[in-house]
Amino acid sequence: MRVPLLIMLMSLLVGTSYAQYTYILNIKSQELEGKKIKLYLLDNAGHQALKIDSSVCKNGMVRFKGAMSQPVHFVELGFKNKGKSASLKFPLDSGEHSIRLEMGKGSNEQPILSGLETNSMKIRAESEQLWHALYYKYPLTANGRTIPKAIFLEDLKNQLQLVSNHPKDFYSLLLLYQTSASEVSLSHANAVLETWAKLDTKLGESPLGLSIYKRQKNFIKGYLAAQVGKDIINFTVSDIDGNTFDSQSLSGQNYLIVLSATWCLPCQKQLPFLKTLYEKYKASGLKVVYFNNDDDVVRWKEHVKKNELTWINVSERLKFSNSKIPKSLGVYAVPTCILVDAKGKITYNSDQEDTGLDKLEAAIKQTI
Repeated sequence: MRVPLLIMLMSLLVGTSYAQYTYILNIKSQELEGKKIKLYLLDNAGHQALKIDSSVCKNGMVRFKGAMSQPVHFVELGFKNKGKSASLKFPLDSGEHSIRLEMGKGSNEQPILSGLETNSMKIRAESEQLWHALYYKYPLTANGRTIPKAIFLEDLKNQLQLVSNHPKDFYSLLLLYQTSASEVSLSHANAVLETWAKLDTKLGESPLGLSIYKRQKNFIKGYLAAQVGKDIINFTVSDIDGNTFDSQSLSGQNYLIVLSATWCLPCQKQLPFLKTLYEKYKASGLKVVYFNNDDDVVRWKEHVKKNELTWINVSERLKFSNSKIPKSLGVYAVPTCILVDAKGKITYNSDQEDTGLDKLEAAIKQTI
């Protein structure tokens, strides 16, 4: 009887933990009278819906009520205005809130939200002002605005400082989560960890806080392990026929690990060049391990067949976000090429020094 009782108690605790964060959102809108409004409870990245609720606006009012797993969640309101789809995304704190939803006037006609005066909304407004102060320095042309990467990096520093200025607000943790995933570099990872250390202890040691910490620590570990001059890690993975491929089978040989994906357009642009290099140097002993980072096996096999990829084709058969081997190499973006010599030493890493592969052929010549 002990095991079932323990499971029951644990279930109650989990349920209590989830239910302690409840929200009530009262929406006033005369313009959406009689129209359906949807409320999407989003993940911490603000992209995927964890839960969807809907209600029709009656007497100028809509009310949503529910539970969430943390004090603040991103939500999105979706509705139609004058036959066109419209939406608003914002952070919603637990508790009861009342807002007004109005349609913009003139050519803009963007929906306007007012009345939600929480710390989360204030920090969000500060965050947007920091970005706009940089963004609007660049003129709008027929092709949009051309923003140098240095400006994006400057904004990331500003956002991290903003988090440091509000160390006790849960929205700061959400902002840190998003900012941490906006750039993949050693300097940024260290800056994120420095910012994380300034958070209130309860926030830093929360599940979301620890996930940020662990991700940056793992990235740094993998990045340093995959630098030129380091020993390549050993890994096992399934090849395209379902057989186990062990990287140790290439011990004593020169080989190029190509981390790619069928959905990645830059990967496809680099593919002809990589095939040319392989044909040119395979007689000299160069091997290629083409690592597909996707879970669509059918598409992968079609890709290999269509492009006549005769090298070693492998995949974890997982979405890139869930893939483990690339992360152990400090790789969080594709395409990436890592060259290994016969002694098992890394002699080239495009992710860290040459994303355009301009130096790859010279590295191959020196390696073989």
